[in-house]
Amino acid sequence: MSTSVIFPAQPEQILKGLSRLWTSFGQEEKQQGKPTVLRACAMTLIVATDETDNGFESSQVLSELMHEHPSRGIVLSVNEQVEGGLEARIVAQCWKPFGKAQQICCEQIEITATRKNWPTIIPTIIGITVADLPVVLWCRQAESFSPNCSNELRSSLESLMNLAHKTIVDSRAEPPSLAFGTLTAWKAQGRLVGDLEWARLTPWRQPISQIFDNPARENRFSSFTDIEVAYAGDTPSPSVVYMAAWLSAPNGARISLVRARGFGQGLQRVRLHSQSEDITMERISDDTVHLYSTNGRERTYNLPELSLHSLMDEELAVLGPDPTFDAAFARAKELAS
Repeated sequence: MSTSVIFPAQPEQILKGLSRLWTSFGQEEKQQGKPTVLRACAMTLIVATDETDNGFESSQVLSELMHEHPSRGIVLSVNEQVEGGLEARIVAQCWKPFGKAQQICCEQIEITATRKNWPTIIPTIIGITVADLPVVLWCRQAESFSPNCSNELRSSLESLMNLAHKTIVDSRAEPPSLAFGTLTAWKAQGRLVGDLEWARLTPWRQPISQIFDNPARENRFSSFTDIEVAYAGDTPSPSVVYMAAWLSAPNGARISLVRARGFGQGLQRVRLHSQSEDITMERISDDTVHLYSTNGRERTYNLPELSLHSLMDEELAVLGPDPTFDAAFARAKELAS
């Protein structure tokens, strides 16, 4: 890993800094007499965060994602103490694949600004995105879902979303009505949106899908007319609503959201009912679920808490439209209201 600091953060200075960074790698290669570094980039991945760690966690997640999704990573964070109101730092994220002599390196740019200076970041971002490659925005701004979001921040986020081919958010901490209302407004503007709360359901959805993927199965999913989704907590989280929506969207099954005791908060149990069979998948510990059917199928699955890296990896694997998510979202919007 090699770093340099640039101040003030202007696009031409950042690009010059990147050029100097790669030039230094080239000099090292000349000294060794062989190629030692492979530069990789498939997208520009922007993280906008107002978390109190000044973007540290976001930077760590980006560095992990580089292995599967090489990119020019840009972390935008808020710090009221930053000298001059705006500064940038360049980092080369490098790793050596197992059994290889050559390093793979990606660029990471960390820009820190006061809230007052956030609107001035946009021209800089426009100037440092990689031409002719997708731009993805991961929005970690807590205010982004708030109706009280300041006009300055809202305008800055909209400008970033206008640059992005896809915007990824995490609605986990939001009331479903507010979360789906915000996402509906963004989707109505033609934006491609992903939600990490949807990605958290993958360990639940996969076992259920595998049951019905068997072509020899006689009792098809369309025959299940009643679905119960149980949750722990005062209100259903967005993931609970997403699960209910995903299950009921294909065939318009009757859906019940049931509050229940359980392990932690959120999704606890899914029960599918047809005239000839019941299928239940329920949490039996903090990180384990049990799936069983009245027709004799029974299995236990480990469901550990998915890391931000795992969730983002899944979302970045789909940069175009996701018909499954879109159908579930349309139904979730109805259920949330």
